[in-house]
Amino acid sequence: MSIAAETQAATAQSKSAEPMPYAVRPYRLAAKVFHWATAVLIVFMIASGITMKQLGSGAAMDFIFTLHKATGALIVALVLGRLLYRVLFPDRSWKPERYRRPYIHWLLYGLMIVVPLLGWAGISDYGARGIFFGLSLPSIWPEGAGWANFLFESHAYAAFGMLVVVAIHIGMAVQDHMTRSRWDAPEED
Repeated sequence: MSIAAETQAATAQSKSAEPMPYAVRPYRLAAKVFHWATAVLIVFMIASGITMKQLGSGAAMDFIFTLHKATGALIVALVLGRLLYRVLFPDRSWKPERYRRPYIHWLLYGLMIVVPLLGWAGISDYGARGIFFGLSLPSIWPEGAGWANFLFESHAYAAFGMLVVVAIHIGMAVQDHMTRSRWDAPEED
């Protein structure tokens, strides 16, 4: 049989058969945009945090630090917007599935809020809230309280913890993609 005939036969069979189950549940466009925007920003934050630590001091480090602070505030707003979207516009087609592990997602949400807030509290204590164009982040911790080093260290450890949770999240997504269609398939005799 030729390739064209095989393609036509496969197309006819797929039209007559039940729709193929998705390996991973499809998400709405807004959820995808929130997810991938957050993912890109988190990767940038981890890379910029490590780069800042390696640079030590100087104009390049100051620029990256300012960008890191502004991006951290953006992540907090994005994650809160993402949670608000999930509450205000729930996916009616969603149903609990036996294989899902939602605790990783909730841990990731928590870390995506706590990690930037620890850094923000650290810069508030340290007195380095300035970002671009003469703007300044609002203070969420008393300046000069003496906790800056502890807050920055907690921020770094929590960020590396979040990196571990992100790796688990990616592994779970790959596992779901590879095994989901097998769960939905009828058992063989």
